[in-house]
Amino acid sequence: MTLRKVTRYFGVVLVFAVFAGVLLLSLPAKRDPPTITHSFGIGFDLSPSYATVAVSYPNGSIHSIARVQGDGAYREMMLRLSLPSSQHLHYPYENVGEAIGDIPRQIWRGARKKIGLPASGDVGTLSNMIHALREQAAHYVGETVSVAGISIPHLAALYSDDLHDAFEYLSLAFLDFYPIFGHPIAASAAAYAGNGLGLCEDYRDTPACQEEQNRIQPQYALAVGYTETGLTTSQTRIGSAYYIEEVPALENLRLGYNARHEENYWDTVRHMLQSPVVDSRVQRDISMVLLFGDAVDEPKFRQVLQGVIDGVLGGQVKIIDQQPEFSAAIGVAEIAKRALFMQTGMLNMDSEL
Repeated sequence: MTLRKVTRYFGVVLVFAVFAGVLLLSLPAKRDPPTITHSFGIGFDLSPSYATVAVSYPNGSIHSIARVQGDGAYREMMLRLSLPSSQHLHYPYENVGEAIGDIPRQIWRGARKKIGLPASGDVGTLSNMIHALREQAAHYVGETVSVAGISIPHLAALYSDDLHDAFEYLSLAFLDFYPIFGHPIAASAAAYAGNGLGLCEDYRDTPACQEEQNRIQPQYALAVGYTETGLTTSQTRIGSAYYIEEVPALENLRLGYNARHEENYWDTVRHMLQSPVVDSRVQRDISMVLLFGDAVDEPKFRQVLQGVIDGVLGGQVKIIDQQPEFSAAIGVAEIAKRALFMQTGMLNMDSEL
């Protein structure tokens, strides 16, 4: 056998070995699904610079638990994921070409998971925040939190697979919100539910609850998330808290209240508040303004918002703004409790009454 043939032979063997190794690493590790151990609902909400957690018990009591401030890595990640330049192929795919094109990324994520690492750096950052929220919740309720739901702001590149992988890394069951299977709930829909809207009165009477949900008439809202570090706005069609359309939706995580001393700041905020309405290709009858985030009660912001309400919305709208810092987490907790009841069918209602 010539040297050239020997070299070619070992080259083929090496390539095959590398390919086989990568393939084996990319195969999903076999993990038993987390066991759900409680019937109360735990809700997480991820805001641009902080996160909150709340609990809803089957007896009807709902409590805000804690706010966790995001560290530098978390804030950097959320800012980066708000940029269109951070978008990439992701599930659910629109065609076969996208699924094929995403294979290298999925192999790399699978390989990291196989050796016990978070699927990506962003998953690691999300895991740190979710772990802190889980610990706060466990301390409050006095037992381990085994399942939770989560809401997120509208960001260009914050995808559900990162959240699923973060929950999996923590051995925490990801609660799918029926009928939004596999997806976190939008912060605006969660805040809507956290204000006591869009949900049936008695979730334990399933047929009556479904009928009541079906009778909820959709409305159009200007949804505004305003925090110390960012501003998100959208024209939102919402009826039942389980269904929401946000078109158009805008985000600027450099336009929070902390930037108020920059030149033309309030003019920029005013433009972003009114843009989902005035720049929409279809004019809607906006009947409410939904506010959430830790800075929506700032007097100057309220003054600018009122100008938009009077000048663009005709002044006759309802403002929805109860507990704006925690409303999304509260809404997720309430929906989570209902989802657990629907999915397990095994709640002992008397045990927590």
